[in-house]
Amino acid sequence: MTTETSDRAWVLHRYPYGDTSLVVELFTQTQGRLGVLAKGARRARSPLARLEAGHPLWVRWLGRGELPVLAQAETLEAAPSLGAMQHLSLFYINELLLRLTQRADPFPDFFKVYEATLTTLHSAPGESWFLRRFERRLLENLGWAPDLQSCAECGHRLNPERGERWFYQPAHGAFCPRHAPGAAAVAVDAAALCWLQGAMSTPYEKGWGPGLRHCLEQELRVHLGERPLESRYLLAAYLRRRRLTPKAERS
Repeated sequence: MTTETSDRAWVLHRYPYGDTSLVVELFTQTQGRLGVLAKGARRARSPLARLEAGHPLWVRWLGRGELPVLAQAETLEAAPSLGAMQHLSLFYINELLLRLTQRADPFPDFFKVYEATLTTLHSAPGESWFLRRFERRLLENLGWAPDLQSCAECGHRLNPERGERWFYQPAHGAFCPRHAPGAAAVAVDAAALCWLQGAMSTPYEKGWGPGLRHCLEQELRVHLGERPLESRYLLAAYLRRRRLTPKAERS
């Protein structure tokens, strides 16, 4: 008996399979990451030919195992067009999910975080604070986010009102000014760490961005291993090209 399953999903990645098909990596609401075989999807008239990242889908697949067959993919709503930086941000968050999660490992709570991230990506071009929220929530859901409420050395409570500079060390957490752990730590405002420990529902203060980005980049590197993210290479190349392109030509 063939098993049929359906779910809400987003495309994370796709790549050719054989002459006419695709393997599509999905992030689904109830199943987590799912790889499916989209037979004939590379044919121009295939109803599966327009599977794209950034569009909410309702998908139906047949079978179980490592690579069930995608039977239907219905776009639930038209997604706004994205600029270059938004495309790179989408590629980045999708790459993190592909690198750090396993297939068939449900993340129903994080699915909501993913959808909220895409909503902000569409509505706030040029912003980056929601990427820090995505990174922190992903680490939390995977059980890898260190506690930031108190100093990992002495237990001194983090207090944003004191205007202190604290230190963040990957895989260890936060350290107060009296117990700076050394050169490997990132100096960051205590108030910025409080934002990272909290709901992160609104943008952080101006000036916190570089420190928080560095903290989370170092934390993610612990789990990503030696192989760098392709999205970071693309971002660096894009920014380099923008610096070299005259303003008149960019406009």
